[in-house]
Amino acid sequence: MTKLKLAVAMIFACSILVGCASSHSVIDQSWTQKPAKVKVVFTEPHIDSPKDLQDDLPDYVNNFSDWYKSQLETNLGAQTKGVLYSVERISQDLIKTETVSENGSSFWVPTISEMNPEADVYLVINDIWIGRIVSETTCSMGGGFGVGGGVGMGTTCSQNKDFTAKGRYAYYDAKTGKRLGYGDIEAKSGYTFTVSLSDWENVVEKTVSTVLENTPIKK
Repeated sequence: MTKLKLAVAMIFACSILVGCASSHSVIDQSWTQKPAKVKVVFTEPHIDSPKDLQDDLPDYVNNFSDWYKSQLETNLGAQTKGVLYSVERISQDLIKTETVSENGSSFWVPTISEMNPEADVYLVINDIWIGRIVSETTCSMGGGFGVGGGVGMGTTCSQNKDFTAKGRYAYYDAKTGKRLGYGDIEAKSGYTFTVSLSDWENVVEKTVSTVLENTPIKK
């Protein structure tokens, strides 16, 4: 009975959460050497909140990828040491997807067919989505006086709002093409009423932190 209640509770929780998703990563345990040169390629991000972009980054409405590229460069440099980065936006046409079997389930990862061997490692970032998400609704019961002076119950609900960046990434040995790791991105910056420039900056900072996690690049 207890297990049944727990299962029902989980179903209810997932019903008010968007997707009940959590980011994860898989890093090849044989990848232990810190690369000296990392080539980072990304595709044009999809902006789900054009008005937020207009309000917070008006100079980048028509060239958002330029701002995104500069933020990747800044955060990669700030979060690591001793690594030379080259960051470039590439066409979606250059990206292919591969399916990886993972504990009985499937997970797709981005890949590219050609890599410059002058780099040690390639980081491919794809399927970038940036926008607002209502991630959770919390309700509480409160007492009050009903019609005729009787005591009544009222329900008050509040929402957790997150400015969110999502995507997929994968690492490759630039010389052999071997996949070194992969994962997904779900970077959030909570807001109350409106989104600000700091939220855009926060989600890119957290995106970089996510893709670097558990890799030898962080050494």
